[in-house]
Amino acid sequence: MARILELSPLFSEAGSSEFHIVNGVWNAREQAERQALARGHTYTRLADGGHDRAAVAEALAAADAVILAPGSVPQPASESAGRALGQRLLAQVSEALPAAHIVLVSHFLVGHGITHRNAKPGTWALRAFEAHLRGGPNPWTILRPTWLSTRHDVSYQTRLTQDPHADGLVSTESIGAAAVTAIEHPEVAAGRTASIFNLSIPAGGDTDLAAQYAALDPDFEYTALEYAKAGV
Repeated sequence: MARILELSPLFSEAGSSEFHIVNGVWNAREQAERQALARGHTYTRLADGGHDRAAVAEALAAADAVILAPGSVPQPASESAGRALGQRLLAQVSEALPAAHIVLVSHFLVGHGITHRNAKPGTWALRAFEAHLRGGPNPWTILRPTWLSTRHDVSYQTRLTQDPHADGLVSTESIGAAAVTAIEHPEVAAGRTASIFNLSIPAGGDTDLAAQYAALDPDFEYTALEYAKAGV
């Protein structure tokens, strides 16, 4: 059983004294919570509004895995905002829970880059946040959802890909499943970055998300860290 803490902070510039949590940032939170509870995990999230470091520390004390979903849409943000949030929030998580698995819900446009017609400042904040996470001590899984759909058909199959130019639609149900599965299977999900999308397959198809994680290549930073730990 995992004790999952979800944090959905808004990006803010350096100097802010609070983490501002807005649960509406991540539209898959209800699906992730429902699936986590059904699988026997606990699931906690901070209420909307400002939270100081003490409040975040109290929540971290009762957790052993963290889902971070800062989002890229609700507010103007910048690359410096991503670095600032990474420095402040990830440093606190790492200090409290240095071995906790962190699942970051990022965005597929990070892989497409600055030339994509839908690129926006929040995308670069997420890119900076991803980089900060990869440079920290915690094991991580980075999910980059494609275009969001609140509708989930029974024929939808979840797909994970490391194609940086992935595109398509993904349901909130599938995002929640991918996040919870990553926490349940760190042995195959840790150190991976993947875009996530749906294919409509009327019958059959690979529904084993753990196997899909295992088929992904680990990020360079994760491989280098594992080599360092092994003294190679």
